[in-house]
Amino acid sequence: MKFQYADDVKELAKIVNEKFDLKLNLERIAFIRSQGSRSKAIARTLMLPSQWRFILSPSILYIVEVISEKYDNLTCEEKVYVILHELTHIPNSMKGGLRNHNHPHFRKIKKPPYKELKEICKHI
Repeated sequence: MKFQYADDVKELAKIVNEKFDLKLNLERIAFIRSQGSRSKAIARTLMLPSQWRFILSPSILYIVEVISEKYDNLTCEEKVYVILHELTHIPNSMKGGLRNHNHPHFRKIKKPPYKELKEICKHI
């Protein structure tokens, strides 16, 4: 499996973070693209355990990974929704935990806000 930094995903996340007022500090999130994964997921959000943060980089708390084979073929609106979904896993406090799919914030995005998704895509 190969990994690379995903600057395009980070830029999209900045727009999504601002548009949906998620209030996340994106400097504490690393965005990567993987190739060759056998995962069925389109993307995933990982938290770094405190021991890894101590050794590697205390400033990075989370990793948002997009699976190139699946993510890169999506429409713009689908990409925006995937990034919104992944960022919703990260709590506003950003203390290292993750929200599960039962969290109330996920109910808000269960039905994709197509108007907002299309509006974001117009500016990309």
